[in-house]
Amino acid sequence: CPVAIPEIIHSSLDDRKLLAKMQDVKDQDVKAGLINGNTTGSEQKPSVAQRKWRSDGYFSESGAFLKENWVPMLANTFEWFEFATFAYLVDPISENFAYGDHVTVWFIFSIAFLCRPIGGFLIGYLGDVMGRKPAFWVASIAVVCSTVLQGALPSYRAGGKVGGTIGLAGLLCLRITQGLGIGGELGSGIIYLSESSPRRHVGMTMGLLSASSGLGFMFASFVAAALHSSGLSRNEIYDWGWRLPFLLALIPGVLVLYLLNTIDETTVFEKEVKYNAVEVSDDDKSSVDGAAGGDNHVRLDENSVPPTPRQQLHGDNALSKSTPAIVALFAMMAGSAAFWYVGCVYIFDWIRLDKATARDSKTMVDILWIAVLQNAVQLPTSIYFGYLVDRYGLRSVFPAVLGACLVAGYPIYALLDDSLSLPVIVLGPGILFGIVSGALGTTSNLLSSDIFHPKARHRGVGLGYNTSIMIFGGLGPAWVELAKDSIPLAAGYFLMLTAAFSFIVYYFYGYSLLPLSKPMREE
Repeated sequence: CPVAIPEIIHSSLDDRKLLAKMQDVKDQDVKAGLINGNTTGSEQKPSVAQRKWRSDGYFSESGAFLKENWVPMLANTFEWFEFATFAYLVDPISENFAYGDHVTVWFIFSIAFLCRPIGGFLIGYLGDVMGRKPAFWVASIAVVCSTVLQGALPSYRAGGKVGGTIGLAGLLCLRITQGLGIGGELGSGIIYLSESSPRRHVGMTMGLLSASSGLGFMFASFVAAALHSSGLSRNEIYDWGWRLPFLLALIPGVLVLYLLNTIDETTVFEKEVKYNAVEVSDDDKSSVDGAAGGDNHVRLDENSVPPTPRQQLHGDNALSKSTPAIVALFAMMAGSAAFWYVGCVYIFDWIRLDKATARDSKTMVDILWIAVLQNAVQLPTSIYFGYLVDRYGLRSVFPAVLGACLVAGYPIYALLDDSLSLPVIVLGPGILFGIVSGALGTTSNLLSSDIFHPKARHRGVGLGYNTSIMIFGGLGPAWVELAKDSIPLAAGYFLMLTAAFSFIVYYFYGYSLLPLSKPMREE
């Protein structure tokens, strides 16, 4: 017995260590979302401690993250300012390049959207292979150069017929280049920040990113409104004044490119590269296979998105395995894309050209300042909905936002069609559309990143997100213009149908692609 006691104690200790190790593996897998613990159903049932959401340190941590990652936010603001400036200067641009034909100018505006999926894929490939940082930098170079050069083009008003022809061809080429850059930059910003952010406040991070996009749009609308309120005559604005926002973009553009060169690569990408270079031992594979149901993909770190079975993609065919998620993202983004460009941008041009009794300068200035209000409202809304996503989870917030998008668009168009009054314009396109736009921006950003595995994330976002923006956003005004003569309030119906389409796809399929656990519950 004295001899056996040490052996029994040693065996007992080994068993306890083994049980403890197995419990640790299970706890890690539950935390990672690979298994659901002792519960069943689509989402792990939280404990009493988990149901009590803890906000201690949440806002200070979000502020600290912003201080460390303000450069990508600044780059995003500047690049959306450059892209949106064109939309708010449709009148002078049409006079310079299309003899005042707005349909032609909206087509030129749409050219950039046709190229966004291509740019999203090409720069996305660079991001998935070389890194998020170089992809971000290349995309920004394309946007900065194409924007500045647009302000230096010859036109019909500054070069006659020959200058106008050359200028029109140059404008098309530069819009193509800008579309390629924006297509890559959009995915770069979303992915860089979502992978850099701790999961506890990733919703707030996406809210800040959405707010930075809205800030870019607000600056663009502010510059356009200030230009028409500056005291310059109509001829001066149309001859050379419209060029100033494009040319002056050179100074902040160079600064942004310099700052982007100083940021670090994301931890998720660096660890993905490291795990690709290291072979997992047979023992490690067995332990992970047993816990995760046969999938030997190693979880990257505590900040990466908890994967679902559809996200267990690895190997060279990661993109092909992501095809269902790409198609789902395309469909789920339809409502957002249509609302942003038909609800928030096109509506002001529709009011000025189709509903206003006189196209005088005062009407134009009033509408541009309401556009500034809309973009200003979007800023706090984006941040607040980031908090809601962190508090309640994307699975709860995103369908609610789609529902608001579904019911907001058509009634506002109908009210404005029946009676065009300044209070309705302020409350509708100005305030209500600003709120919905900010909410869509925050939730759509996180949705795009969450449904893809890191190996195919950049290309997946680049293709799915940008293709939807191209079809339903950039070409949205063109579809409405073609249909409005035969379908009254075509824009309102367009917003309602696209939102319904997105909601149906999300409810029946997209919901299952999102992480199982609510992001901000205490584990």
